[in-house]
Amino acid sequence: MSTVEPGSVLVERYRLGQRTTTDLAAATAWEAHDLILDREVRVTLVTGHYANDALDAARRAALVTDPRLVRVLDAGSDADGHKYVVTEPHTGTTLTEIVSSGLVDEQQARAIVGEAAAALGVAHARGVHHTALRPEAVRIDGHRVRVTGLGLDGGLASGDTLNVKPALLDAQGLVALLYYAMTARWPGSDLEAGWIAKDTLIPLPAQVDASGAVAPLSTLVPHVDTDIDALVARTFDASGGTDGPMNPDDVTTALQPWGEVSVVASLPGFVQPEPEGPRRQSIADAFSGEGTPPARRPVSGRIARTDETIATGAGSVPAGYPEPQNEYTYEPQAYGQHAPVPPPPPEGGSSGYDQFGQPVAQPQPGYDQAYAQQAPQQYPPQYAPGGFDPNGGYYEQDAGFATQPAPKRGGVNPTPIVLGLVGVAVVAGLIWAINAVLSPTPDVIADASPTPAATSTAGTGDEGEGSSEASPPAQTEARPVIDSATLLGNLEWEGDTIDHPEKVELAYDTDPATFYYTTTYQQAAFGGYKDALGMELKLREPASVTKVELLTNTPGGTVQILEGGEGGEVLAEGTFSETTTFELTEPVVSDAFTIWITELPQVSDGFRLELNEVVLS
Repeated sequence: MSTVEPGSVLVERYRLGQRTTTDLAAATAWEAHDLILDREVRVTLVTGHYANDALDAARRAALVTDPRLVRVLDAGSDADGHKYVVTEPHTGTTLTEIVSSGLVDEQQARAIVGEAAAALGVAHARGVHHTALRPEAVRIDGHRVRVTGLGLDGGLASGDTLNVKPALLDAQGLVALLYYAMTARWPGSDLEAGWIAKDTLIPLPAQVDASGAVAPLSTLVPHVDTDIDALVARTFDASGGTDGPMNPDDVTTALQPWGEVSVVASLPGFVQPEPEGPRRQSIADAFSGEGTPPARRPVSGRIARTDETIATGAGSVPAGYPEPQNEYTYEPQAYGQHAPVPPPPPEGGSSGYDQFGQPVAQPQPGYDQAYAQQAPQQYPPQYAPGGFDPNGGYYEQDAGFATQPAPKRGGVNPTPIVLGLVGVAVVAGLIWAINAVLSPTPDVIADASPTPAATSTAGTGDEGEGSSEASPPAQTEARPVIDSATLLGNLEWEGDTIDHPEKVELAYDTDPATFYYTTTYQQAAFGGYKDALGMELKLREPASVTKVELLTNTPGGTVQILEGGEGGEVLAEGTFSETTTFELTEPVVSDAFTIWITELPQVSDGFRLELNEVVLS
């Protein structure tokens, strides 16, 4: 077995980068780059007694698609005997890292475990289970929960020993995650097992009483929801959880509803970041005061409030006038660059109202002289000789009343846009009218001389030949679209059909990451049980095909391309490779083609075909 190191290329596709962390004892993980699809992936090389079980479980997990599950992209073995599983990169923060910073509050714990339970419910519906849930297998990436290790971790952890009730194991693992997030204690299955790497940070086990029941959540978390407390008690009671949830869907039902997940909100308050908010300018700033201090807004979105009073500097506001309000923002650019309006006089001073019902400021002792010196600089030059009118303008002594200029309104003038659309509509109408005049009408086409295809119904031999020559060009205009596929030469064993006919659709689902796979045989010729295996591809309609491409994970074996079904004409033959291309000598028009496999490719544990995608063109 060759040595794997950074820069190595696995199966001529995955270029390995740096080693990355994993808590699995029988695995090594690598950051890698998919050279074919040009994307970043994670490659896990597995060894040990349960390596083949891990590969089989990973292949089943590849059938499950959910944004909260880290997807399995590929699984197999190379010529050097390396067994590998390729997944999406692991992103986000593990639940272990979050709890190490502080306990998670009840709302966030409910949301995190609820999202994980809903994701595993999707896998459960496809017959796939995790069976190895632990804090390292749950990550929070922004506002999204990501569950890692579906299929792979369970295969390496359990082999065939813990799969008696896999759905129950996942349900108990989810409740254990809920308990751990809120207490930093682990009540689930033993994590000191041999499949966990020795240098992994193992959480403290939960306390149990004499009967074996886990300490109630309410004794460790004050004011916890009684429903959550009861859920934990039923799951980890002395009976072993027979009264608790039996599958992930039961956990989802018990936790609904939950709120939004946030990695920051999951952290305790004393470690949450508090970024500086925008500094808001108050009216005090217009008088050279310090204004209000910047407001801080926590990440949770709730507005922080403070009871502190705002102290203003000496001279920022004239004596006897009220303090500026925090929520007022002065924006001179929105009012034609006029200076700020002087505040009204404080209570206790003499004041009156004009004919409009507006308060009229009265002179204050000690203020008139100081303010009069500033007033000429506060107003625009053209209004300097006059005074301020409380009704919204300036009064000029010599020119009478002058209203304050209104602020300019922003926006887009719709007139050019409307005219442009009208012009486009007129041009389009002219083009349509010209085409209608110059193009032949359906009646003209119907009156044309009959084609050979139309005269074939008369029954004459010559006209029939003309029909067969004229029909293929009309059919070749259709694109070859695979509508369905059927396995030919199925083999039944003890009442079950092997070679997985239910997985055939993965060979033409336009997703190279998924693949159809046969049973693993011990001989290339299907173990001597049958001569061949066919996959008949039915097209949506007859179409012309000039090229057939087969994408596989397993090079080798022998394959033929047939026209139609079993026994059809052999159009091409060869061996499988990662990308097998068959160029036909001339276009073939048909509504069905068959991939006829006479020998299976060899893999590390026998002979098996993994067909990622079939492309007809």
